[in-house]
Amino acid sequence: MRSYSLIVALLLASCALAQEAPSGLHGSWTATAGPSQIFRGTWTGQTVPGKPNVTQGSWTLASDTGEVILEGTWSAVKSSVAWRGTWTARTLQGQSFSGTWRADLADFKGKTFEEMLELTAQKEVAGWWRSGRYQGNWWLKSSPPQSRKP
Repeated sequence: MRSYSLIVALLLASCALAQEAPSGLHGSWTATAGPSQIFRGTWTGQTVPGKPNVTQGSWTLASDTGEVILEGTWSAVKSSVAWRGTWTARTLQGQSFSGTWRADLADFKGKTFEEMLELTAQKEVAGWWRSGRYQGNWWLKSSPPQSRKP
């Protein structure tokens, strides 16, 4: 019985390694809403294979104590004139929100959305967001890559 458990554990471990998520970027974000509200959370993102200007990811909004309040997804497409996207989110109680966002990258020399996300490792990337009558600014910063343990 003990060797059966060991074989099952080894099979599960090898399957987990084979199904590793595609590499992507992740980090933290800060946003404002009006003159006094500040929000913080985390984000992940990656480009769609073969489409360097189509990107998707997920994000969370956390309370001051670090508790996740909202979880959502975002997507973006880089056009010839702008970096634009949409986002959706849902509270743990099921209330949903959605909106749009745009990046403010006047000095950016890169050509792809993936390069924009990679820029967040060197400096914050900024933009604005809107949801109905609410709007504000946002800033992204990536986290350093995590090294894999052998």
